[in-house]
Amino acid sequence: MDFSIPPNLPLDIQNKLNELIQDYKDENLTVKGYETKRKLLLENHKVHTTNPFFSHNSINSSMTMSHKSNVMHIPGRNQSLYLNNVAADSTSTMSSPVSKRESIAEMQHSIYRVTTINSNSGFSTPRRYKRKSSSIQLSLPFNSSQYNSSDGSEESNHVVYDPMFPLLPRPLEEKKSNGPIGSLPLIVRGRFEHYGSENAMISVNSKGKETFISWDKLYLRAEKVANELTKHKLYRMDKVLLWYNKEEIIEFTVALLGCFIAGMVAVPISFESYSLGEIIEIIKLTNSKFILLSNECHKQLDNLHSTSNNTKIKLIKNEFFQQITFLKTDDLGTYSKAKKSTPTFDIPNVSYIEFTRTPLGRLSGVVMKHKILINQFVILSDILDSRSMPHWKKKNIRRPFDKKIPQQTSYTGLASRFVILNTLDPTRSTGLIFGVLFNIFSGNLLISVDTALIEKPGGYENLVAKYRADILLNDQLQLKQIVINFLENPELAISKKKQKVDFSCIKCCLTSCTTIDTEVTEMVVHKWLKNLGCIDAPLCYSPMLTLLDFGGIFISTRDQLGHLENFPIHDSKLRLQDQVFVNKEKLKSNIVESSITAMINSSSSFKDYLKLETFGFPIPGMTLCVVNPDDNTLVPDLSVGEIWISSNFVTDEFYQMDKVNDFVFKAKLNYPKMFSFLSQSNELPERSSSSNISKISEKLDTVLTVCPANTPFLRTKLMGFVYNGKIYVLSLIEDMFLQNKLVRLPNWSHTSDLSKVKKVHKHTHSSGKNSISSRASTIKDDSTAKELTTVGSKRQVQTHYLQQITETVVRTVNTVFEVSAFEINENKDEHFLVMVVESSLAKSKESMTSPDGVLISMTDRQKAQFEKSMNDLTDQIYRILWIFHKIQPMCIVVVPKDSLPRRYCSLELANSTVEKKFLNGELQSKFVKFQFDNIILDFVPHSGYYNESIFSEHLSNLRRTCLGDIIKAKDPNIDMKSMWQTSGIDYRDTSLDVKDRTKKLTDFKTILEILEWRIANNGNEAAFTDGGNSTYANSNNNENNFHSKVSWKSFGHIVGSFLKKIVGSKVPLSPNDRVIIMCDNSVEYVAIVMACFYCNFVIIPLPIFDENNVGDEFQFLTTIIKSYKVKRIFVDARTHNLLDNHPATNKIYKRYKALIPKITVFSKIKIKSDLTIRIFKNTLLKRFSYRPGVKSNTSPCVVWVNQKYDTLSNIHVTMTHHILMNSCKILKETLQLSNDSSLFSVCSHTFGIGFLNSCLLGIYVGSTTSLFALSDVTAEPRDFLFGLQNLPVKDLFLELNTFRMLMEKASMVLKSSAQSRGTKSSSKDSGKNSSKSSILRADFMRNIQNLMIPFSTRPDTVTVENLLRKYDSILITSTQINYVYEHHFNALISLRSYLDIPPVDLYLDAVSLREGIVKEVDPSITNETEYIRIQDSGTVPVCTDVSITNPETLLPCFDGEFGEIWCCSEGNVFDYYISDGDKKLLKDPFITQQFKSKFDKKVDNGLTYLRTGDLGFIKNVTCKNSEGTPINLNLLFVLGSINETIEVLGLTHFVSDLERTVKATHGSIINCIISKAGGLLVCLVQCSDSVQGKLGNITSLIVSGLLNVHGIVLDLCTFVKMKTSRRYNVSDWANNRTTVMEDWFSQELEIEEQYGINYGENISIYLLSDFEKGN
Repeated sequence: MDFSIPPNLPLDIQNKLNELIQDYKDENLTVKGYETKRKLLLENHKVHTTNPFFSHNSINSSMTMSHKSNVMHIPGRNQSLYLNNVAADSTSTMSSPVSKRESIAEMQHSIYRVTTINSNSGFSTPRRYKRKSSSIQLSLPFNSSQYNSSDGSEESNHVVYDPMFPLLPRPLEEKKSNGPIGSLPLIVRGRFEHYGSENAMISVNSKGKETFISWDKLYLRAEKVANELTKHKLYRMDKVLLWYNKEEIIEFTVALLGCFIAGMVAVPISFESYSLGEIIEIIKLTNSKFILLSNECHKQLDNLHSTSNNTKIKLIKNEFFQQITFLKTDDLGTYSKAKKSTPTFDIPNVSYIEFTRTPLGRLSGVVMKHKILINQFVILSDILDSRSMPHWKKKNIRRPFDKKIPQQTSYTGLASRFVILNTLDPTRSTGLIFGVLFNIFSGNLLISVDTALIEKPGGYENLVAKYRADILLNDQLQLKQIVINFLENPELAISKKKQKVDFSCIKCCLTSCTTIDTEVTEMVVHKWLKNLGCIDAPLCYSPMLTLLDFGGIFISTRDQLGHLENFPIHDSKLRLQDQVFVNKEKLKSNIVESSITAMINSSSSFKDYLKLETFGFPIPGMTLCVVNPDDNTLVPDLSVGEIWISSNFVTDEFYQMDKVNDFVFKAKLNYPKMFSFLSQSNELPERSSSSNISKISEKLDTVLTVCPANTPFLRTKLMGFVYNGKIYVLSLIEDMFLQNKLVRLPNWSHTSDLSKVKKVHKHTHSSGKNSISSRASTIKDDSTAKELTTVGSKRQVQTHYLQQITETVVRTVNTVFEVSAFEINENKDEHFLVMVVESSLAKSKESMTSPDGVLISMTDRQKAQFEKSMNDLTDQIYRILWIFHKIQPMCIVVVPKDSLPRRYCSLELANSTVEKKFLNGELQSKFVKFQFDNIILDFVPHSGYYNESIFSEHLSNLRRTCLGDIIKAKDPNIDMKSMWQTSGIDYRDTSLDVKDRTKKLTDFKTILEILEWRIANNGNEAAFTDGGNSTYANSNNNENNFHSKVSWKSFGHIVGSFLKKIVGSKVPLSPNDRVIIMCDNSVEYVAIVMACFYCNFVIIPLPIFDENNVGDEFQFLTTIIKSYKVKRIFVDARTHNLLDNHPATNKIYKRYKALIPKITVFSKIKIKSDLTIRIFKNTLLKRFSYRPGVKSNTSPCVVWVNQKYDTLSNIHVTMTHHILMNSCKILKETLQLSNDSSLFSVCSHTFGIGFLNSCLLGIYVGSTTSLFALSDVTAEPRDFLFGLQNLPVKDLFLELNTFRMLMEKASMVLKSSAQSRGTKSSSKDSGKNSSKSSILRADFMRNIQNLMIPFSTRPDTVTVENLLRKYDSILITSTQINYVYEHHFNALISLRSYLDIPPVDLYLDAVSLREGIVKEVDPSITNETEYIRIQDSGTVPVCTDVSITNPETLLPCFDGEFGEIWCCSEGNVFDYYISDGDKKLLKDPFITQQFKSKFDKKVDNGLTYLRTGDLGFIKNVTCKNSEGTPINLNLLFVLGSINETIEVLGLTHFVSDLERTVKATHGSIINCIISKAGGLLVCLVQCSDSVQGKLGNITSLIVSGLLNVHGIVLDLCTFVKMKTSRRYNVSDWANNRTTVMEDWFSQELEIEEQYGINYGENISIYLLSDFEKGN
């Protein structure tokens, strides 16, 4: 094996070889895999070095794949805690064998390095290849990657792995003086027998009313419940639901003990903790058929109302709940028989199941076992007894249950038992275990208080004084608010008798929490307990480390149990201290460095040192260690990690979650990994003492002995460390996040690129004797940021903890109460941080509602004041975060107070749930502020020439030279002209009639001559027919005439009748007059078009009015009339009826009537069989012929007005007879049309292919044309669908919207047909009378070989595919559907028809595309966000040549780049007019020049092209058709219009891709437009009404989505509401960009919310240029 590393290789290649060697040694690679990758790596390097062009940036030139690391992911976290300490490109090359094709691909990959600079982020390469490649993680200074990295960094290689030693379990001593330990039913029976008359607990409700229950009542009532359960024949360990509110503690306890006695498993539920859906889920999970509940909860069930319509929900009568037995326990009474006999309790293993919530809100049932509970009680009672003080008059907290001890009365008159005052929820979690159940176990008096009482100032203090409470059981945040209320108004703490509250009775204050707020501790001890008379305040206050996600058990609190000899002592001077001051900067690297000096000078050290407080030692019987959760290895001593525990005294199971149980409760230490660290330490330089390594090896062996590899551990999800044997918790795993270290540059901008920091002198550090100081010498001071980076690395990642952030913000900003912070999933290397703050300045919806329920809207002045206050608030938070923590969130979202979700059974924020709601766009965000003005430049990709377009001459030449080099490297003798992207031309100068092969249709000058020839030669053959319901049409005088199967001769009669009307008109018309034809698609429409052609009018076909937008339609019509000086309007009966009889339309019509010329209703003209076209020949020649000198070939005969796109709606194209004939020839020859197949026309009959299809193509080919009005087909599609099924229709032209409508209608018809067949099949004679032709089959489109769907830009393949999937009952294949690339100036540039292959998919690298490069990627190994999928638009038709041209240099593009589509075709339109709405027709020099474009003189081929303004490329593809024959095609791929691209920092983006990303961010987004306006990148968004109040949240999702997928930063996001009077369809924003933007500029759109995000591209360019000057 060759493990050598050639010294002449670049450093990054050496690094990759080192990683390859290490992978082989770690057995991650086979011999063959290693040799292949090594060879590929070295050969790729040779390819790059042979071409000097690629030497600019060889570091990232090879295509790489991320190095796979064995990382365990923690539920609720979106990133690894510890990132590997790797060099800038810690990657391994792809293992495929090297080929010439791949070498070329590698070379092409290097092109992008020339044109793009990526500011560290690696955007130029697909992100799957650069995971964590540019970050250094100092969180864990000991990691395997340190030992195998060859980056030359001494610091990373001179550290020996020295793991912590686990805290071994302390013995649990049994105290015989407290009597035996029994089960809870046995204990409560003993209490009943010996202390029956004593009160067991007192419940105090929100009004202060007390409810008592004695031990005898408690036991006998529990026996009654148990008896009832037995009567219902429930099996042992059946699940019984307990449905009680938290204030019903007595009823709940009775039911719970009843379950214990009966041997059932209780499952507490209520609407206070769970939603109805969650309760149903719990019932299904537990398969419970029995519910114990209170009268109050039963009333709640009976009075449930729907939130949507406020109707009453009869839940109990629901079918699901009818299978469940409900038993109300309030009035069951007692079971007197239990007094007489001594029962034998058969206690099951499981006591109850409590359903908690995971960090992401999923229910997880914690199985609470009797043995675990008893052990918890024993430990807590021993701890409390160990803390007994000499002056305590009450000693043992646990009273024996098997005998009665003599009464000892204190001065209060109460028995000498402890009084426990509980303010936690007594029906679940810690409140249940250490409130209700511990009180039963210990035999004391429990006072359970409703939390509403303690929310009042002085309420808690008076309760303590009233009941002379010995032990307080509360929550840290509860207590914090109580103390704040007291400090704000101490007088309210005085009792009614005006006597000072006395806290001398308090012996212990047990406060449940997961992290200790040191400020709360200071307030509680020194300003509350001491001030109110507590004798031993510092000792009384005891935070309990409780695991709420695991049922509420505790694992640590301060005790005096001793047995500490096995615990480590890190600093003997601090051994008795419960506080430690830790270096903040080192803590960001997960290193704990304490300081006695900081403790002494605590008032001046707060900036650099963090004060932490301990929970104490682990409880007895527990093994504890601190672990790296990513690789399950012990962290080095005095390092931060996840706390793992192993004990029989903690919960060990989730209900029916085996996989999760293995992960959470049966975690194992990874000893092989730890020993591998140690073995790698032997390879360190000699200065690392070998004796030290041997000692550590012995230490690890000892750890393995005392803590075997099969020891199961519970992952607590707590991040912390051990110091002097005590537990310090920093946060939950979900509450920690990573951030790139930021440095402020001289220009006050920030960067995480540490290579931009000036080099500073190296600080000398004295080396200490122990591992702490030696490691500290390894991790240099923060000021030497340059030294912290390894060679080639640019970033340093630091760890932050939410609690510290929250404490800072809440203390310094008085209107902020809670803070949530998390990294977004996108751009993980950048660690973009989102911060959500609850503020009193953000009013909730409820607070802005009047008493009668009406929402109060803010005035403009109030909005301005609110926005100012929000800006001031967020700016203050940003400043504070930078000053104290050196972090800058991507955005800060402000929400109303108390609107964020809390953790289960806690007042703490559920950070992961907040993140989930944020990602779902569900936060009630009142404001959002972004910070993108400077640090974002580290992450956003940009061109090295950010002031140039990708088509600039400079970059074009650079790209052209590079592509040329690649092509020549492949074939040195190649003619470069052959690599131009051109379609080639198939020219057809003649077209023969299908029937008469001797007749050349191209000899005819106009379509009228062909019509006359058809009438003369095929007079009796069918020419046209009206589609639709003839019965309905003929029975209604307001409808159009219906013509069925009109022959050529009959069609001539119709045209003749129309000519008579025109010729005999009292208001005569002249040739070249402009006339408008406004009617539905019909035979008479074609006839009036032909009649106008005969009269040499210039016809302007227009569609019938849209009844929903008549005002704008009339305005547009009058504009056309003015501009073209229209002399006559021809309408059908339906249009005339709309004008005269429709109330709204007629009203507007009267307003514009003076501007409208004479209207002729051609539907009223009687058709006479004696009138032919020939009769009027002489008249037409005399009165309607062209003036002398005017040629028909140069005179427009028709004006096409296309209103589909607003940018083109005022540009009207003109066609001559010659161009129309050419267009028909192109269609006929390309589609191989014949008279054997019918033509169906249904849409777009007034312009483009639709017009040709309706009026001309049938005449040109000689086939029958069926004409359908779109409105008729929409109302009743059966005739059209049956026509497709029964007639030989081979080609069909449909707009996408029409296709969508037909698929929907056909699906409905198919369903109704299936139902009717099912009904008929039940009758006996159904088979005889039913006709097969009357039933629509699923394959009704089987005859259609060419269903053409036009697109003027990139085909909307996703919509088409979604339609096919949605209506999969309709049998249609992808080969039948063919995309047509149409243009405003050429209706047919390319099409897919009859290629006999399905659409060709290309997956283009998104980054390369932004640089003008076409580079394919493999979608199977590429992230979906990193490629753009497109499908081809087919090949060019006959008589057409398409070339891809650089729009600025006018040179043909080489293969491998995209450019503008240029078209040379006989089908290009003749001319155009621009209607400006002011009685003028204009021409634009730029557009005029579009029609006569030529290549640059150097390469001019003599052809004149039409510039389409669309970008695309041509790709030569070889594929097999349906018969398996290989075919070679030059396929055109359309990317999008130039005017729908934006340039950001020198890179080009297609707005359609950006808008697709925006719409994918949230389901409520209906429409969006992205555009540049005033130098800002603007996004207009229309959302559904359901997300009111959440738009700030959605803005954040939009910004992060665009940043992640496209690497751009939005500058402004505006949410608008549409007004009902708009002149464009609500769903047509993409086709009406200009109109929407103009309406926004003119303030025609109602703005709901508007958020500024960044300051525009110019600021970024300035900062980039400043960076370049500094470097």
